[in-house]
Amino acid sequence: MTSSPNVSTYDEFQKLPILDRATLNQFSPVDRLCTPISAVDDIRSTSGTSGQMPLFYFRTTGYRHMARVLVQAGARRKIYLWGYQHVITHVENDRLEGLQTVICDPQQLPQHVPLVSAMKADTLAGTPSLLLLFGQLLDNIDDRLRIRFLELTGEPGRPQTMMALRQVFPLAKIYHHYAMGEMGLETGIRTPKCDRQDSGYFHLNPEGIFAEEHKGELLLTHLNTPTAFPLIRYKTGDRINWLRHDRCQCGHEGISFELSGRSNVDFVRIAGVELRYDEIAGLLTQFDDALEPYLAVEVSEHISDAKQQVTLILKIVAKGAATLGTEQLAEQICGVVSQNLKLSATTRLKDMIDARYFTSPKVKFLPELPVSTKAPGIRLVER
Repeated sequence: MTSSPNVSTYDEFQKLPILDRATLNQFSPVDRLCTPISAVDDIRSTSGTSGQMPLFYFRTTGYRHMARVLVQAGARRKIYLWGYQHVITHVENDRLEGLQTVICDPQQLPQHVPLVSAMKADTLAGTPSLLLLFGQLLDNIDDRLRIRFLELTGEPGRPQTMMALRQVFPLAKIYHHYAMGEMGLETGIRTPKCDRQDSGYFHLNPEGIFAEEHKGELLLTHLNTPTAFPLIRYKTGDRINWLRHDRCQCGHEGISFELSGRSNVDFVRIAGVELRYDEIAGLLTQFDDALEPYLAVEVSEHISDAKQQVTLILKIVAKGAATLGTEQLAEQICGVVSQNLKLSATTRLKDMIDARYFTSPKVKFLPELPVSTKAPGIRLVER
């Protein structure tokens, strides 16, 4: 990589090129190092929407802002339901702030239920849908009442899910943070005391991040952050409605922003796993060529008092009228998707169906892509 020019004004900063994931993938992790390898103490990978896994190096652990906020609120013992290995660094960050944390595999939720009472956990962390699933496994009401803090991350807190979480954990205060592995620290946070509780509203972490809006997309830059490769004007892939300085009753005075969704629709995260557009589209190639090589996917969350289940609805655009309404073809597609759709390196859709986190998928044939849909991809729809 070529070195960046000296920058002394904001106008000069805005002339720097915008960095995206494709550019990162052109260089090896070693070539991206800006510090001796001996100074690195945290290495993590993140696949994002590219399907590739660039590595990122950090000189010190960085996810301490949220831990500090939780400890100040009274949190002491946390169970973290998360499948990515890099959250191991959270244990050290939490320890440094006085928070005891245990990381649990989200694919083995029933096995972790006894931990709540055994370690007297007062905090749960993970995606909103995953925490709701876990809460519904807690048959002992005392365990639910024991939880005083929920740390949400990894997916939007949709209104229906948030309502259900408050019913399952009636005494819990909800903290939501927005982060990405490549930044190495939280980007935004929303506390229970914030003026707004909208799912896309966050206060920018004042400790080491500069944010910009470029054509409706959020760009982030490391500032005085302990990373071995500072990201400058990095395209997050997240769209924002606005970015501004404001004051909040929670005590924050600084930059806040409101997310409106992804700038692409390559994947969605729900129930602790990823549903990828390219994986689903690839499975369709073995069927009748009357199917268009693109599709729209809806993920419908069904929430009741007893359970939360996710139904994958494949909306497939068909060229030929003969394909429309073909029940046999729909059954074949459902069977192939159920058996072969990968949700992670070790998990397929069938595993989640067997565990009753997902129901069997459904197929709907369409004569054309709806006009309201700007592009093929995955849509998250609640019912």
